[in-house]
Amino acid sequence: MSGIRFSFPACVIAGKGRIDGHDLLILRKYAFTNGIRSYDDALLLLALNDMCPAYCDDWPAYFVEQLTAFIVDTAPPPGRLDSAKAAWLIRALALDGRVENPLQLETLLHAIERAESCPDILSAFALDQLRHRLLAPSQASYGVPSPRHAGITADDMTYVWRLLRCRIDGGRLFISALEASSLAMIDDVVRHRDNHPGWQEVLDYVANEERHIDSLRSHPWLRSSEPAEAWDERVA
Repeated sequence: MSGIRFSFPACVIAGKGRIDGHDLLILRKYAFTNGIRSYDDALLLLALNDMCPAYCDDWPAYFVEQLTAFIVDTAPPPGRLDSAKAAWLIRALALDGRVENPLQLETLLHAIERAESCPDILSAFALDQLRHRLLAPSQASYGVPSPRHAGITADDMTYVWRLLRCRIDGGRLFISALEASSLAMIDDVVRHRDNHPGWQEVLDYVANEERHIDSLRSHPWLRSSEPAEAWDERVA
Protein backbone atom coordinates (compact mmCIF):
# COMPACT_ATOMS: atom_id res chain seq x y z
CA MET A 1 0.00 0.00 0.00
CA SER A 2 3.04 2.28 0.08
CA GLY A 3 2.39 3.45 -3.48
CA ILE A 4 -1.06 4.86 -2.69
CA ARG A 5 -1.33 8.61 -3.20
CA PHE A 6 -3.80 10.18 -0.79
CA SER A 7 -5.80 13.18 -1.94
CA PHE A 8 -8.02 15.35 0.24
CA PRO A 9 -9.70 14.40 2.56
CA ALA A 10 -8.07 10.96 2.76
CA CYS A 11 -4.60 12.47 3.25
CA VAL A 12 -5.73 14.35 6.36
CA ILE A 13 -7.43 11.30 7.86
CA ALA A 14 -4.46 9.03 7.12
CA GLY A 15 -2.15 11.56 8.76
CA LYS A 16 -4.15 11.41 12.00
CA GLY A 17 -3.98 7.62 12.16
CA ARG A 18 -7.61 7.31 13.23
CA ILE A 19 -11.08 7.54 11.75
CA ASP A 20 -13.85 9.10 13.82
CA GLY A 21 -17.51 9.52 12.96
CA HIS A 22 -16.96 12.94 11.35
CA ASP A 23 -14.15 11.55 9.19
CA LEU A 24 -16.42 8.80 7.94
CA LEU A 25 -19.07 11.34 6.95
CA ILE A 26 -16.44 13.34 5.07
CA LEU A 27 -15.24 10.21 3.26
CA ARG A 28 -18.80 9.34 2.25
CA LYS A 29 -19.45 12.85 0.96
CA TYR A 30 -16.19 13.68 -0.83
CA ALA A 31 -13.92 10.67 -1.33
CA PHE A 32 -16.46 7.93 -2.02
CA THR A 33 -19.54 9.87 -3.07
CA ASN A 34 -20.97 6.95 -5.05
CA GLY A 35 -19.37 4.23 -2.96
CA ILE A 36 -16.39 2.17 -4.09
CA ARG A 37 -16.53 2.24 -7.90
CA SER A 38 -13.05 1.14 -8.99
CA TYR A 39 -10.06 -0.90 -7.93
CA ASP A 40 -8.24 2.36 -7.16
CA ASP A 41 -11.05 3.30 -4.75
CA ALA A 42 -10.80 -0.14 -3.16
CA LEU A 43 -7.04 0.17 -2.67
CA LEU A 44 -7.50 3.61 -1.14
CA LEU A 45 -10.03 2.23 1.35
CA LEU A 46 -7.66 -0.62 2.23
CA ALA A 47 -4.79 1.81 2.71
CA LEU A 48 -6.86 4.00 5.03
CA ASN A 49 -7.75 0.95 7.10
CA ASP A 50 -4.07 -0.02 7.32
CA MET A 51 -2.99 3.45 8.41
CA CYS A 52 -5.81 4.05 10.90
CA PRO A 53 -5.79 1.33 13.58
CA ALA A 54 -8.15 3.45 15.69
CA TYR A 55 -11.65 3.92 14.29
CA CYS A 56 -15.24 4.67 15.21
CA ASP A 57 -17.89 2.01 15.71
CA ASP A 58 -19.37 2.56 12.24
CA TRP A 59 -16.12 2.00 10.35
CA PRO A 60 -16.02 -1.86 10.36
CA ALA A 61 -19.46 -2.26 8.78
CA TYR A 62 -18.76 0.49 6.24
CA PHE A 63 -15.38 -0.97 5.30
CA VAL A 64 -16.61 -4.55 4.90
CA GLU A 65 -19.85 -3.69 3.08
CA GLN A 66 -18.27 -1.23 0.67
CA LEU A 67 -15.42 -3.53 -0.35
CA THR A 68 -17.73 -6.52 -0.63
CA ALA A 69 -20.30 -4.64 -2.72
CA PHE A 70 -17.57 -3.51 -5.11
CA ILE A 71 -15.76 -6.80 -5.61
CA VAL A 72 -18.94 -8.89 -5.82
CA ASP A 73 -21.53 -6.61 -7.45
CA THR A 74 -19.75 -3.74 -9.21
CA ALA A 75 -16.54 -5.20 -10.65
CA PRO A 76 -17.23 -7.41 -13.68
CA PRO A 77 -18.48 -10.10 -13.84
CA PRO A 78 -21.25 -8.87 -11.51
CA GLY A 79 -22.59 -11.20 -8.84
CA ARG A 80 -19.80 -13.73 -8.79
CA LEU A 81 -16.13 -14.12 -7.95
CA ASP A 82 -14.04 -15.35 -10.86
CA SER A 83 -10.34 -16.22 -10.95
CA ALA A 84 -9.30 -12.61 -11.63
CA LYS A 85 -11.27 -11.27 -8.66
CA ALA A 86 -9.94 -14.07 -6.48
CA ALA A 87 -6.36 -13.21 -7.45
CA TRP A 88 -6.96 -9.53 -6.66
CA LEU A 89 -8.44 -10.32 -3.24
CA ILE A 90 -5.50 -12.53 -2.34
CA ARG A 91 -2.96 -9.89 -3.44
CA ALA A 92 -4.81 -7.01 -1.78
CA LEU A 93 -5.68 -8.64 1.54
CA ALA A 94 -2.78 -11.00 2.25
CA LEU A 95 0.86 -10.56 3.18
CA ASP A 96 2.94 -13.72 2.65
CA GLY A 97 -0.27 -15.72 2.33
CA ARG A 98 -1.78 -14.48 5.59
CA VAL A 99 -4.65 -12.07 6.15
CA GLU A 100 -3.67 -10.45 9.42
CA ASN A 101 -6.24 -7.65 9.67
CA PRO A 102 -9.60 -8.82 11.14
CA LEU A 103 -11.65 -6.45 8.96
CA GLN A 104 -9.91 -7.66 5.83
CA LEU A 105 -10.52 -11.26 6.84
CA GLU A 106 -14.20 -10.48 7.41
CA THR A 107 -14.31 -8.87 3.96
CA LEU A 108 -12.93 -12.05 2.42
CA LEU A 109 -15.54 -14.20 4.19
CA HIS A 110 -18.40 -11.83 3.42
CA ALA A 111 -17.49 -11.66 -0.28
CA ILE A 112 -17.41 -15.46 -0.55
CA GLU A 113 -20.79 -15.69 1.19
CA ARG A 114 -22.37 -12.99 -0.99
CA ALA A 115 -21.14 -14.23 -4.35
CA GLU A 116 -23.19 -16.59 -6.49
CA SER A 117 -20.05 -18.62 -7.16
CA CYS A 118 -16.47 -18.65 -5.97
CA PRO A 119 -13.30 -20.35 -7.28
CA ASP A 120 -12.14 -23.14 -5.00
CA ILE A 121 -8.71 -21.52 -4.81
CA LEU A 122 -10.24 -18.58 -2.91
CA SER A 123 -12.23 -20.70 -0.45
CA ALA A 124 -9.17 -22.92 0.08
CA PHE A 125 -7.13 -19.77 0.71
CA ALA A 126 -9.70 -18.63 3.29
CA LEU A 127 -9.60 -22.04 4.98
CA ASP A 128 -5.82 -21.79 5.10
CA GLN A 129 -6.13 -18.70 7.30
CA LEU A 130 -7.37 -20.99 10.07
CA ARG A 131 -4.26 -23.13 9.70
CA HIS A 132 -2.07 -20.04 9.99
CA ARG A 133 -3.84 -19.04 13.20
CA LEU A 134 -3.38 -22.49 14.68
CA LEU A 135 0.30 -22.55 13.76
CA ALA A 136 1.09 -19.02 14.98
CA PRO A 137 -1.79 -17.71 17.11
CA SER A 138 0.36 -15.04 18.71
CA GLN A 139 0.49 -13.29 15.33
CA ALA A 140 -3.33 -13.24 15.09
CA SER A 141 -3.26 -14.51 11.51
CA TYR A 142 -6.87 -15.60 11.85
CA GLY A 143 -7.90 -12.31 13.40
CA VAL A 144 -8.12 -13.19 17.09
CA PRO A 145 -5.20 -14.60 19.14
CA SER A 146 -5.67 -17.82 21.09
CA PRO A 147 -3.51 -20.17 23.17
CA ARG A 148 -0.88 -21.85 21.01
CA HIS A 149 -1.96 -25.39 21.86
CA ALA A 150 -5.71 -24.86 21.54
CA GLY A 151 -7.50 -26.96 18.95
CA ILE A 152 -10.57 -26.21 16.84
CA THR A 153 -13.01 -24.06 18.82
CA ALA A 154 -16.70 -23.26 18.35
CA ASP A 155 -15.70 -19.95 16.74
CA ASP A 156 -13.44 -21.84 14.35
CA MET A 157 -16.34 -24.11 13.37
CA THR A 158 -18.49 -21.07 12.64
CA TYR A 159 -15.67 -19.81 10.42
CA VAL A 160 -15.38 -23.15 8.59
CA TRP A 161 -19.10 -23.47 7.97
CA ARG A 162 -19.35 -19.92 6.67
CA LEU A 163 -17.05 -21.11 3.91
CA LEU A 164 -18.51 -24.58 3.37
CA ARG A 165 -22.23 -23.96 3.78
CA CYS A 166 -22.62 -23.08 0.11
CA ARG A 167 -21.05 -26.45 -0.78
CA ILE A 168 -23.92 -28.42 0.81
CA ASP A 169 -26.59 -29.81 -1.49
CA GLY A 170 -29.11 -32.48 -0.61
CA GLY A 171 -27.46 -33.12 2.73
CA ARG A 172 -24.07 -33.81 1.16
CA LEU A 173 -20.94 -31.70 1.23
CA PHE A 174 -19.46 -31.18 -2.24
CA ILE A 175 -15.95 -29.81 -2.00
CA SER A 176 -13.05 -29.73 -4.40
CA ALA A 177 -9.77 -31.57 -4.02
CA LEU A 178 -8.10 -28.23 -3.21
CA GLU A 179 -10.56 -27.48 -0.40
CA ALA A 180 -10.22 -31.03 0.94
CA SER A 181 -6.45 -30.58 0.95
CA SER A 182 -6.78 -27.38 3.00
CA LEU A 183 -8.96 -29.17 5.54
CA ALA A 184 -6.50 -32.06 5.71
CA MET A 185 -3.61 -29.66 6.39
CA ILE A 186 -5.62 -28.06 9.21
CA ASP A 187 -6.24 -31.50 10.66
CA ASP A 188 -2.52 -32.28 10.52
CA VAL A 189 -2.01 -29.32 12.89
CA VAL A 190 -4.82 -30.11 15.36
CA ARG A 191 -5.03 -33.91 15.26
CA HIS A 192 -3.71 -34.32 18.79
CA ARG A 193 -5.37 -31.26 20.28
CA ASP A 194 -8.67 -30.79 22.05
CA ASN A 195 -11.04 -30.06 19.15
CA HIS A 196 -14.72 -29.14 18.91
CA PRO A 197 -16.83 -32.27 18.09
CA GLY A 198 -18.04 -30.59 14.92
CA TRP A 199 -14.55 -30.75 13.45
CA GLN A 200 -14.70 -34.53 13.20
CA GLU A 201 -18.10 -34.22 11.52
CA VAL A 202 -16.50 -32.08 8.81
CA LEU A 203 -13.74 -34.64 8.31
CA ASP A 204 -16.36 -37.40 8.11
CA TYR A 205 -18.23 -35.42 5.45
CA VAL A 206 -15.03 -35.18 3.43
CA ALA A 207 -14.21 -38.87 3.87
CA ASN A 208 -17.73 -39.90 2.82
CA GLU A 209 -17.54 -37.69 -0.26
CA GLU A 210 -14.20 -39.21 -1.26
CA ARG A 211 -15.64 -42.72 -0.89
CA HIS A 212 -18.66 -41.69 -2.97
CA ILE A 213 -16.43 -40.35 -5.75
CA ASP A 214 -14.34 -43.53 -5.73
CA SER A 215 -17.49 -45.65 -6.05
CA LEU A 216 -18.68 -43.59 -9.01
CA ARG A 217 -15.35 -44.04 -10.75
CA SER A 218 -15.64 -47.81 -10.49
CA HIS A 219 -19.36 -47.99 -11.36
CA PRO A 220 -20.00 -49.62 -14.76
CA TRP A 221 -22.10 -46.77 -16.18
CA LEU A 222 -23.77 -47.54 -19.49
CA ARG A 223 -21.84 -50.77 -19.71
CA SER A 224 -23.36 -53.12 -22.30
CA SER A 225 -22.91 -56.85 -22.59
CA GLU A 226 -23.16 -56.55 -26.36
CA PRO A 227 -19.98 -56.61 -28.42
CA ALA A 228 -18.72 -53.21 -29.43
CA GLU A 229 -19.18 -54.12 -33.10
CA ALA A 230 -22.91 -54.74 -32.59
CA TRP A 231 -23.32 -51.40 -30.85
CA ASP A 232 -21.48 -49.60 -33.63
CA GLU A 233 -23.67 -51.23 -36.29
CA ARG A 234 -26.89 -50.27 -34.44
CA VAL A 235 -25.77 -46.65 -34.05
CA ALA A 236 -24.87 -46.52 -37.75
